[in-house]
Amino acid sequence: MRRTLLLALCILVPLTAWAEEPAAGHEPAHLAQFAGGAGPVAAAGTYRLLDRTGTKKQSNALAFDRGWRNARESAALQCKLRVLAGGDGGAFLFLATSEYGVRGPAPYVKSWVEPNLRSSFAVGIDVHNPPSKEQFTPWGNYQDLPQREISLHWDGREIVKRVAPKEFRGDFADVEITWTHVAGGAEVTVGIAGALVYDGYFVAGMQPYETRLAIGAGTRVDAVTEFDVKDIRFTGGDLAAERRPPLHVDVFRRVLTNNKQTAYEAEVQLPPANWAFGRVLLTLDIHDAGKDWDEWDRNGEVSIFDGETKLGIVPFITSYRTECHWVVDVTHFRPLLSGKRRFEVRAGTTFYKNRGYMMSVSLDFHHAVPGRQGSHIPYRVVPLWHGSAKYKSAENHFKDFFMPQTVPFHEYTERARIWTTTTGHSQIGEFTPSKRSIVFHPVKGGKPEEAHAFENTLWKTDVYLNPNRPQFGTWQYSRAGWAPGDVVRPWWIDLTQYFVYGKEALVEYLPTPYEFSPEGPQPEQKEINKASHVVRSYLILYRLAKGQVPAPVLWIMNVAAKSNAAKAGIKRGDYLASYDGKLLNSVDDLRAAIQGAAGKDKIPVVVFRGAKRLDLELAPGRMGVNLGNR
Repeated sequence: MRRTLLLALCILVPLTAWAEEPAAGHEPAHLAQFAGGAGPVAAAGTYRLLDRTGTKKQSNALAFDRGWRNARESAALQCKLRVLAGGDGGAFLFLATSEYGVRGPAPYVKSWVEPNLRSSFAVGIDVHNPPSKEQFTPWGNYQDLPQREISLHWDGREIVKRVAPKEFRGDFADVEITWTHVAGGAEVTVGIAGALVYDGYFVAGMQPYETRLAIGAGTRVDAVTEFDVKDIRFTGGDLAAERRPPLHVDVFRRVLTNNKQTAYEAEVQLPPANWAFGRVLLTLDIHDAGKDWDEWDRNGEVSIFDGETKLGIVPFITSYRTECHWVVDVTHFRPLLSGKRRFEVRAGTTFYKNRGYMMSVSLDFHHAVPGRQGSHIPYRVVPLWHGSAKYKSAENHFKDFFMPQTVPFHEYTERARIWTTTTGHSQIGEFTPSKRSIVFHPVKGGKPEEAHAFENTLWKTDVYLNPNRPQFGTWQYSRAGWAPGDVVRPWWIDLTQYFVYGKEALVEYLPTPYEFSPEGPQPEQKEINKASHVVRSYLILYRLAKGQVPAPVLWIMNVAAKSNAAKAGIKRGDYLASYDGKLLNSVDDLRAAIQGAAGKDKIPVVVFRGAKRLDLELAPGRMGVNLGNR
């Protein structure tokens, strides 16, 4: 593979044929065979990863040596892919050189459509998910939806899986995979056959790393396919900037609920609102609780208290006894995530045996450049509707719960969005779609202006693609807004172009009565009336990111009496932001700064006591503090 430099991008150009010893100036393309069949070949500019004999249980791969050094802020892969209907499929692997080396063949992967590799990003191409009525299989495609699924994988986990909107099996189709690193992770875009599967999908934790390209494919015992790739072009952007470690806060550690205690509370100290963070991520785990583990899918929620008002911020449904790990972007709740706050985590029932769920919750505040031109931060969370709505009757159909809300838009409001999660329950409420709309009325002169309606159907059809699969029970069936073993995904509405600065507006939630097909059985009205919807809905208001300061990470755990730090006025619980003008991200940074300031009579330091900045002077030498990273 020839390596050239063009417009500050490092470009990999594939060989038209593989050679044991490549010519000088070329990088080798390594072909590897892990199972039966004739093995992969490179011919006439095309890499054929699966043979054309129909041999079952093949597993082959292609890998390129490192094309550029060091991590990059962005990367893009373009190629043409030909894959047939059948099975199993393949994957595009972006191998971390720290784990898999800078050269040589690709690592063995047990299933190429589940390419879960350490510290590496991958995209799976799955063309084998046959229709099945069985409840305990990893497929569960009972609706016989198209078998052209594209999945995103990061650091040993499948993050998300979707059906491609356009058919790509059969002829060569264009594939484009791009990502850009942002605060707390990366935004990934995947297109195939001219249609987007993912558009800026946020993959939490995917930080910049040095990578090289590999491609793998395999067949199954019960199905075969072909997998050809050509016209490969892999480019990397600018060198990655150094990231500051996030400020980490543990909220709950392995608390175990049961029928007597279905919730736990904890009070924690969170960073002040004026500290600059580009993203706040909440990590929620359900651990194996052994014999104390409730095997059913139960409502769960992580909530935060605003005064005495409890506000749900991460609703979830427990799995059928499988461990769960979610990382949820909660940046929009930043106005609630500052100062001393009380949290609750809840899951389980008060009547089922003596079992519950073992859970952990933590927060990571990822740093950002304060006050970037045109950037916005959330400054207020306005509750709209919160609680359990009862259907009651066809005439009522949830309406008495959704009272119209009048909401403010301050003159400094730059952006506004509505965040809503809804889950349906009872036999009818869980397994019946329901239409709804949110209507926004700007108000001028005390009267509502032209209405803007946003329509949505509460129904989730991709439950069978939940990365937490397989499970026990009826895990794969479509439901009203939720899936067993998953957080509840929000319905976002952007109101930015509709609100009037400094004016109020009226917001309405309009549910509609259930509709049932005349061709199927008609449920009794008393069963319909039992349906309920659990609702969490907030208006999030944003302003320009002014007055933000770089967030410190070195927490002062203790101050020795009569030490230099004590004499300067530093106290336990303060944060040390800089020493002699050097921004501090670690204790090693502080040691280097102290060494660099040798010979000075006074050293300027910046300390934060909550939101207050203190500019102090220290005598040279040891500070006399114990420090920890937060």
